Amino acid sequence: MDESVGVRLRRLREERGMSLSELARVSGIGKGTISELENDRRGARLDTLFALTTALDSPLGALLAGSGAEAQPVTGASVSAILLDKWTVGSTLIEAYRATLTTDRQESRAHAHGIEETITVIRGRVLIGPPGTEQELRAGESVRYPGDGPHRFQALDDAADVILLMHYPPHTASEEGQLPHDR
Repeated sequence: MDESVGVRLRRLREERGMSLSELARVSGIGKGTISELENDRRGARLDTLFALTTALDSPLGALLAGSGAEAQPVTGASVSAILLDKWTVGSTLIEAYRATLTTDRQESRAHAHGIEETITVIRGRVLIGPPGTEQELRAGESVRYPGDGPHRFQALDDAADVILLMHYPPHTASEEGQLPHDR
């Protein structure tokens, strides 16, 4: 049986030698919220998981159990995503997510230094990218942008489906226990 997000979060925090208080300070997530997550007394939103993994210098997938058909969706203000798979390419970790966007704007905080994101639109029309430089994309179009700065996601007409690739730099991808198998 796969470990819960809470078990994975606690293990990752302890491996990094961080106290609850330190993780709360660095991530901007309340100590009580982190404790409730670690004890599986509450679910986590996508923005919370990103804040925690950024503070822990780890990929988002380090907290998620399963991928593909076994994966549980993780949701944000306007994004619901499922981890499809992950690969190492050289020393870079790439995680692939299928996400559905709504017409509500998702404001995403900066992730760890060096992270890049690639979005490919599968269905619909979206507005994606760093504030002030967002790009409108239609089905079949892609864009790659820095994920280590603030960025936005929004479907423009109705719900839209995208593939999101998270490209993690070597210092994040090579954390012990976080590298998936090479393919």
